[in-house]
Amino acid sequence: MKKLVVTTVALVVFAAGSSLAIDAHGSAFGSFATAKAMGQGNGAFGGGIGIADATSFFGSFSYGLAEYIDGRVKIGIIDPDGGDSKVTFGADARYQFWDMADVDPKPFDMAFGGFFEYVDYEFGSVWQLGGQAIGSYPLEMSNGSTLTPYGRFNLRLEGYSIEGGDSETKIKFGINGGAAWQASPTIKVYGEFQLDGNDGLFLGAELSVL
Repeated sequence: MKKLVVTTVALVVFAAGSSLAIDAHGSAFGSFATAKAMGQGNGAFGGGIGIADATSFFGSFSYGLAEYIDGRVKIGIIDPDGGDSKVTFGADARYQFWDMADVDPKPFDMAFGGFFEYVDYEFGSVWQLGGQAIGSYPLEMSNGSTLTPYGRFNLRLEGYSIEGGDSETKIKFGINGGAAWQASPTIKVYGEFQLDGNDGLFLGAELSVL
C-alpha cells in the first residue's frame, strides 16, 4: 500500500512538471475546495487573490445541490503580463464519494468533479474543460476550529482560439495543495500553492450565507 501511494504521488508530480514544460495557461481561480461537500441547500460567497504568473482577483458563489453534490460559479479579473486586465469566468462541480463520517468510515474525504474556465484576451480566447480529484483530511484544533489540508489533481483540455488565425487544443495537468481553516461556523479561510502553468500562491475566504 505504501509503495502504491509513493508511486501515485510521483506520477502526479511528473504530470504537473510535464504541464509546466509545455507552457500551460492554468487556472485564474485556484482550487479553494476540500473534498467535503457543503450539503443540500447550503450556500456561500467566496473571494480570493492569485499571486502567480498571472495576477488575479475573483469572487464565487457555491450552492449545495444535494447531500454530496455541490456546484460553484466564479468570475474574476486576470492580468497575465502587467498589461490590460481581462474578465474571466468559470464553474465547477464536486461529488463527494468518500466521507470520514460514514457508518463505514473512510481514511479521508475524497471527491471527483469537473470544471470549466474561459477568458478572452486581445489576441484571442482560452478555455479549459476538465475533471478533478480532491482529497482532504480534517484536523480538530485545540481551540475548537478545524484545519483541513487538501490536494487537488486535474486533467483538462486547454483550447486556444487566435483571433483571425488558428485554433489549438491540448491536454494539460495540474496540482493544488493547501489548507482550509474553519475560523468560525460561517467563515472559512484558504491558502494554497498551484502548479499548473499559472504557478503561485492563492489566498481567499468563504462566507456561508445559507
